[in-house]
Amino acid sequence: MTLRSGEVFFSEQSESFLIPESVSLFGFTISFYGVCLVLAALVGILAVTEITRRKQYNTELHLTLLTLTIVAALLGGRLFYLLFEWHAFAQHPLAVFNLRSGGLTYFGALFGAWFAIRGYCRKKDAEFLLSADVLSLGVGAASPFVWAGCAFMREPLGKAYDGIFAVRISGEYGTTGENAAYVSVHPVAIYGIVGSVLIFTVLCIISRKSKQTGNVFYGYLVLQAAEMFVLECFRADSYCIWGTDIPVNFVVAGVILLTIVVGWLRHTSLQSKLKKIRFNGN
Repeated sequence: MTLRSGEVFFSEQSESFLIPESVSLFGFTISFYGVCLVLAALVGILAVTEITRRKQYNTELHLTLLTLTIVAALLGGRLFYLLFEWHAFAQHPLAVFNLRSGGLTYFGALFGAWFAIRGYCRKKDAEFLLSADVLSLGVGAASPFVWAGCAFMREPLGKAYDGIFAVRISGEYGTTGENAAYVSVHPVAIYGIVGSVLIFTVLCIISRKSKQTGNVFYGYLVLQAAEMFVLECFRADSYCIWGTDIPVNFVVAGVILLTIVVGWLRHTSLQSKLKKIRFNGN
């Protein structure tokens, strides 16, 4: 077994720690990105199975929804990526199907999964918000492994940074020469792992404390949008709206946050009016 030469390692303030991209096992090259995605799927399945067992929900339905979520997220994330990187596949269109090399976007995966789950719940006459709560916990448990895969793939690329948490990237991203063989950047994927763990912890707390269906799902959307908004500040390879320097993730995260806040305010206002009506009626 041999490891491919590492191209990412921590800054010179700490001990060098190579992050390989793949491993060669008996002549076969195995991408760590793919391994992490498989682990993410397995963790999501275990989480959903345990949640439905404890809450006595329909386990079979939610495992089907999780499978649909994984497939739809991969398709949505890939299509959103191709929307901005179509020129990279113009000469090699079959490379579109090579997910081992990375090339997925979060919001594309989110919208793909949302439409698929919404449609399936409507078809099966299942409660969407209840299922969305369960799946949000499952996806939340899996997210750190997805970000770990991004770390192995060196995606997304961070902005220049030479602090104690910096990573140095050599090869295609770095410059050449005796004194400049690498570029020192923010470890965005590592930030993503930490953020995902915190988000999953908060979702577990919401799940235990709140009895209102949908709160876990809405909390997931808000926290993920906030995380994407923050991480975008450290990215150097952002996808921008055509003809502008405005990152797409800023816009999408802002729309999600605004939509949920407006919805929450409308719901609160409606509940307040209903209470007044009931009070006057008494």
